[in-house]
Amino acid sequence: MKNYLATKWKSLRAWSSVTWGQGRIGKAKVILAWYGLAVAVMVPVALLMPDVELELRPAMTEPALLCSQQQSFDEIIGAKDVTNQALLEKFRHQPDMQRRIITSDTYMQRDAAAWRSEAMRKIARGQCREVTHGDPVRADWMEWQSSKDADPLKPKRMQVTYQGQTYWTYAGQWQKLTGKTVAAENRAPIMVSRKAPDGNDRSPPPVVDETQAQTSIKRRPVPSFARNESYAQVRVVLMRDGWQPVISKEADQCMEGDTRCEGRPEMQTCSGSGLAMCRFRWQRDGKQLTICTAGEEQAMFHSICE
Repeated sequence: MKNYLATKWKSLRAWSSVTWGQGRIGKAKVILAWYGLAVAVMVPVALLMPDVELELRPAMTEPALLCSQQQSFDEIIGAKDVTNQALLEKFRHQPDMQRRIITSDTYMQRDAAAWRSEAMRKIARGQCREVTHGDPVRADWMEWQSSKDADPLKPKRMQVTYQGQTYWTYAGQWQKLTGKTVAAENRAPIMVSRKAPDGNDRSPPPVVDETQAQTSIKRRPVPSFARNESYAQVRVVLMRDGWQPVISKEADQCMEGDTRCEGRPEMQTCSGSGLAMCRFRWQRDGKQLTICTAGEEQAMFHSICE
């Protein structure tokens, strides 16, 4: 057997040497032949390699999404905030104003809230789930080798196995299991809400029937807020709860530098005297909600107005 392999090796080298001198076609034949040989050797080796155990990178401060379909990721990333879309449409003929809007912190916060809302909807439908530190996944060795150096600006999806099921996830969020404990402050929260800020709920996401989910949304009561709660936080809660800003042509104009209403097109009126009250209008399922705030420099929740 040893002599047979040695003979074949010499024949291959001799053929390569002769063929290489036959011009471009000869060189192409040699390159393809050696490439095919490398693949033939590596495939069986790769099949024998054990799966790679992965864990969330320590720098991750948000949970990682595992989705049963790649399309779910596209729909989450493609989610748009209606307020941002309305502002861009309103100033579509003013490029400078559009640039100011797009580069503002509030624009990015609203879009992030839209992405998060879409992700939560898919979690509720059972299409995706969240995992965090301490939740290792497994990936095929070849899959991990081809995706571990993915460009973070062009995140590459890869297939992984978690609790016996196959999911798609972003490769750049994971690293090989090291066994090192992630500090508490670096742990990503799971499905954080106002009522559970520690994010310790690790129960599996529920699978909700679409019809029941829509009925449940329509029956949801108006969120309750504490007096003097930041309106910035109020906005986040309202958007997560399905409320949308109402943009009115009759609304007062927000003065430049007024932090109470800048980037908040749902503002209807803002007073500069007395308690410095502002009114912000929202809508959901055909119902309208007006939030009144007080404060000269920062809008703080005062009451739900009529």
